[in-house]
Amino acid sequence: MAQLSTLGHMSAMRILAVILLSLVAMTCFAALPEYFSSRQWIEQHTPNDKTPTEQRIFVGDDLETTNTYILRYHAGILLRDIIDSTHYKGSDVFVIVLRSEHKTEPVFFDVVKQSEKPKFELRTKDVIWITPPRVDIN
Repeated sequence: MAQLSTLGHMSAMRILAVILLSLVAMTCFAALPEYFSSRQWIEQHTPNDKTPTEQRIFVGDDLETTNTYILRYHAGILLRDIIDSTHYKGSDVFVIVLRSEHKTEPVFFDVVKQSEKPKFELRTKDVIWITPPRVDIN
C-alpha cells in the first residue's frame, strides 16, 4: 500500500514538473516579439501603405500604435535612417530587429545612442521595434 502511495506521489510530482516547465517555456517565448505576428500587426496598423511588397521594412513603436510604419528598403539603409524617420529622431532608443529565418531570436538587440550609426546591415522585410530605453528606478 505504501508503494502505491509513493507511486501516486511521484506521478503527481512529474505532472506538476511538466506543468511548471511548460509555464516557464511559454513565459520565455512571450518575452520577446516574434517575427510573423509582429509583421502582421504592423501591416494591420498601416493598411493604406503603398510600398512595394518586396521593398518593405516594417517599423513598430513599442509604446504607440499610431507610430507604426512601413518604409522602403534601399541598399545601404542604416538603423539611424530608420530611427530618424520616426518621432524618435535625435533620441537614444532601444532597437530590436527580427528576421523571418530567426522568428523569435532578434538579429539586433541593443540601445542606439542619438550620435551612433550602427553598421548593422538591414535587409528587406526586416521587422524593427523601436522604444525609448528602459529606465530602472530604485
